[in-house]
Amino acid sequence: MLEYITEAVILDKIDLKEQDSKAFLFTKDFGRISAKITSGRKITSKLAAHTEPLNFVTVRVVDKNSPQLIDALAAKKAMPSKIIFKIFSLIKEISPEGQPEPDLWNLLVELINREAREGDFNEALKILGFDPIRAKCNNCLNGSPDFFSIRDLAFYCRDCYIN
Repeated sequence: MLEYITEAVILDKIDLKEQDSKAFLFTKDFGRISAKITSGRKITSKLAAHTEPLNFVTVRVVDKNSPQLIDALAAKKAMPSKIIFKIFSLIKEISPEGQPEPDLWNLLVELINREAREGDFNEALKILGFDPIRAKCNNCLNGSPDFFSIRDLAFYCRDCYIN
């Protein structure tokens, strides 16, 4: 059994069973991880408020068969916006699990301390290996795509994205 204490940003949280939940974290030391929170939805749970999405937390994770979040202490919360939810969703969906990424971590910490801007999404894409400046439309090879599809992991121009 391994025990880790690290800083993390809560990317998302989903409900499991009746009282449990699963948190998707991006940690400073281990990159993206998902951890079960046993009884995290109980009204008396000490973890409930600390494990909400957008929180910057210090966590204790125990890894026996699968990671389980044991303790969390929130320090700050990011300002909610469409852009930050887009960035967090992108990181949750396409960043590799268990691989630290210092540049992505630095971007997330920066976003906790200030309001997200449109260019931050492009910065996250660039860090993850999808540079929008050098990108072309996946269909017509137009050199200036307007959209990125997380589902396809591809860029599209306005005409191809609509069709």
